[in-house]
Amino acid sequence: MRRARWKAVLVAGTVALAGASVALNLAMPRPAGPGPPARAGVVKAFTEMLDEAQVRGTTPARWAAIARTNAIVVLNSWDFRLIPVLKRANPAVGVWVYKDLSGVRSDDCTARDGECGACRGVTDSRFLSSGIGYCWLRRHHPGWLLRAAATGRPFRFRGYPDTWETDYGSGAYQSQWIRNVLADVRGHGWDGVAVDNALTTASAYGTAARYPTDASVQTATLSALRRVGRALRAAGAGSVANVGYATRFPGLWQRWLGPVGGLEQEFYLSYTTRPDAVSTQWGAYESEVSSCAGQHKVCWFHAGSYSATVTPQTRGYALASLLLATDGRQLLSVGAFGPAAPTPRVSLGSSRGDMSRLGQAWRRSFASGVAVVNPATSSSVAYLGGSYVNEAGHRVSAVLLPPASGDILRTATRRPYGPQGIALTNYPQSVAG
Repeated sequence: MRRARWKAVLVAGTVALAGASVALNLAMPRPAGPGPPARAGVVKAFTEMLDEAQVRGTTPARWAAIARTNAIVVLNSWDFRLIPVLKRANPAVGVWVYKDLSGVRSDDCTARDGECGACRGVTDSRFLSSGIGYCWLRRHHPGWLLRAAATGRPFRFRGYPDTWETDYGSGAYQSQWIRNVLADVRGHGWDGVAVDNALTTASAYGTAARYPTDASVQTATLSALRRVGRALRAAGAGSVANVGYATRFPGLWQRWLGPVGGLEQEFYLSYTTRPDAVSTQWGAYESEVSSCAGQHKVCWFHAGSYSATVTPQTRGYALASLLLATDGRQLLSVGAFGPAAPTPRVSLGSSRGDMSRLGQAWRRSFASGVAVVNPATSSSVAYLGGSYVNEAGHRVSAVLLPPASGDILRTATRRPYGPQGIALTNYPQSVAG
């Protein structure tokens, strides 16, 4: 029996909050090309159901709810039978398959205990979490297992003992990965591929002798993304690549957007249960959203740790911050994935322009509401320039925003929130108008 699947997380630590108030002076990128879609004030959700125990325990009614409340659902390859279940509930939902780009798993095997061992008398499963089977690779291309700089031997991902790092920069490896993944996509009708572990740092899971520097890792990864993105696009399938540590490398996110359908920021504004990114670091994350909007990419942003204890402040900060820059194509998830996780969705209609400064805060107006964010390290009163309705149903003309927080308010003629909304304003204090 298979063990619960994991989602690789590229985390070295949290980003500490600055100790003093910083006056922001950020030149935020404006969307390029054609204007934003008519419903730029829409934020939709995505979810990843990769934990096998969760999948088995999810009822048909819950699958239907997941399909209706998410724009994209990511599954493991062997769960393809859920595609028609989700599509019946919501024909518009995208159902994508998870594939690791830079590793193969030694427990994707047909052995009774799920372990490949030395691969003697053992074959790979038909359904893989990577693009290549571990036993096939060992028998036919053992050189595709990267060797550690320190030992000269093939090595496992640090923290993930069943995953072995592979030569993602090899053209031959890329070709085989693409052939196998395309066979899965065409054979089972996946709408797209969630490409995990698009590496940017040499030490993410252990340093490989072949790619000992960040620059060499990035060159290898970008070559893979170019080929993978082109192949999936030609096949009519979407592609989103999970890029670790992108904000460490100015311009990398923008350069890597071109080859693929979109990128994933796995820790948008927060690595923990609370907001981590403020001031200029917040601006770096917002540049990612703006770049995706400018290139009309379906990027994914996941905020916080994979925990049910992610705070309402983190949720509100992420949702309001995304609204400041989105063109309606970018998707959000917050905290733990799972059938009962709250879905971060909101719809404010068409935008009334780009984000703008509001003291040390930022705002963006929409046809039926406004999003405001305070990314500074001190509180700020955001004067809204009109009458809005907060979550409690009170009319307000201003809100007091704590550090690293956001709020969404509706125009006074609209209901505050629909039945699928999530609580956002437990923490900002409204100022009666």
